[in-house]
Amino acid sequence: MKSYLTHGLVMIGMAGFAVFAHADLKVSNAWVKPTVPGQPVAGAYMALASDKDMDVIEVLTPVAGKAEIHSMSMDGNIMRMKKLDRLQLKPGKVVELKPGGFHIMLMELNHQIKAGEVVPIRLVTQDKSGKKATISVNAIAAEPKTSESTSGMHMHH
Repeated sequence: MKSYLTHGLVMIGMAGFAVFAHADLKVSNAWVKPTVPGQPVAGAYMALASDKDMDVIEVLTPVAGKAEIHSMSMDGNIMRMKKLDRLQLKPGKVVELKPGGFHIMLMELNHQIKAGEVVPIRLVTQDKSGKKATISVNAIAAEPKTSESTSGMHMHH
């Protein structure tokens, strides 16, 4: 019994070390575009900077049934979105999630996101050795700056 207890404590200690050792991700300027009543989707945006090679492999939030990382590209005058299985982060490089580029799609919203609301988002990362960590982000619902707006563009998945 004692060996099981010791083994369990060692495993818990190792798991805690893996999370803290892997938590080399800095998140800044996290925001979500407010929605109108009945709107089923919203976009989340932020800047990600990593101290080592890692990927964001999953996004979770209690405000939506699904959350996915997407990329956007232009095809003539049509903006196309594509779901990404992972978002690669390189040491010392900032990856901007912003309108018209990489972003997080919050789908199947369970309520209207109002300006000023704090939207909790969890990013699950994985480093090259396979270790995973979860980083909690509090995004503020706010209107985008004029330069970040995608008004007037048609968006398609």
